[in-house]
Amino acid sequence: MVAALSPSRASDFMQCPLLYRFRVIDKLPSPPSAAAARGTLVHSVLERLFDLSASARTVEAATAMVEPQWRALLEGEPELADLVDETDPAAVATWFGDAVSLIERWFTLEDPTRLEPADHEIYVATDLD
Repeated sequence: MVAALSPSRASDFMQCPLLYRFRVIDKLPSPPSAAAARGTLVHSVLERLFDLSASARTVEAATAMVEPQWRALLEGEPELADLVDETDPAAVATWFGDAVSLIERWFTLEDPTRLEPADHEIYVATDLD
């Protein structure tokens, strides 16, 4: 088995080696956090945004993807549904509104119409002594 270290796991180790041990070595389950799920949702939307042509990569297009991407995430991880009380319209509006705010903020930092990536994400590996 090849050991792997993601940026988030490296951050765990730098922040708290015991946290790293619990998550990576002992593989203790932890409940999903709202912040992590929201980050995953936003990341998913931004990744899908690059499936569109450069001229179609607008904040409106990204915003329209939020709810469908959330539904897709729920299909793969149904436990995430516990993070949002779907019977409470205000909670749902806040959930999606917070994700949209993060996307809008990203658009102030990046112009996706200027980018033409070769790939979304590529697995990178190296051997260390």
